[in-house]
Amino acid sequence: MPNGNLDVWLHQKRGSIAPKLFGLAQRLSIGVGMADALAYVHHDCGRAIVHCDLKPTNILLDDDMNAHLGDFGIASLVDDSRSIAVGHSGCSSSLAVRGTIGYIAPEYAQTVHATTCGDVYSFGIVLLEMIIGKRPTEPLFDGGLSIASFGERNFPDQVLHIIDPHLQEECKGRIQALAGTVNDVYRCVLSLVQVALACTRPFPRERMNMREVAINLHAIRKA
Repeated sequence: MPNGNLDVWLHQKRGSIAPKLFGLAQRLSIGVGMADALAYVHHDCGRAIVHCDLKPTNILLDDDMNAHLGDFGIASLVDDSRSIAVGHSGCSSSLAVRGTIGYIAPEYAQTVHATTCGDVYSFGIVLLEMIIGKRPTEPLFDGGLSIASFGERNFPDQVLHIIDPHLQEECKGRIQALAGTVNDVYRCVLSLVQVALACTRPFPRERMNMREVAINLHAIRKA
């Protein structure tokens, strides 16, 4: 794709001009595109499809920085009868789980079944990575601390201190421009972190489904 993948934009070397142009609005738009794509394959294409390997390198960006969900090489078809039995979010497949360390849902340690709930978890991790600017496999996230628990621990009061430095500058600039009042950029960041944390709950039944995620992200962008 003309603009490569999301990983390239999130983790380019310091001093690169690209991250400076990669602001909150751009990241939110990509998040909306990802959510719409996943909501479609989970809920609107007949038999649900579980992607199984959602991560920034599989989020491809076109000329206009629209997000496209790529690499369905290990995707699983969900058995509708099993999904109904599971309940909320509709979540199950008999195919073995594969994926990428750091993005795999915790319940996959006990099950061999791919789930739409697992995709939701992976989406939440990617969303946190877009906001915090760190990969979930970085040394900071060790010894029982994950990027999800790190976000939970710092939400909401310390969120501005843990987000990507480029987003920090954007938020601080707006705060200064508005004489220190709580502004739309800050509220947007809080709302995005809140959605990400709702996607990365430890128990699958506690997570939003992707249709709910997409609705929430569209509302945040509109606001």
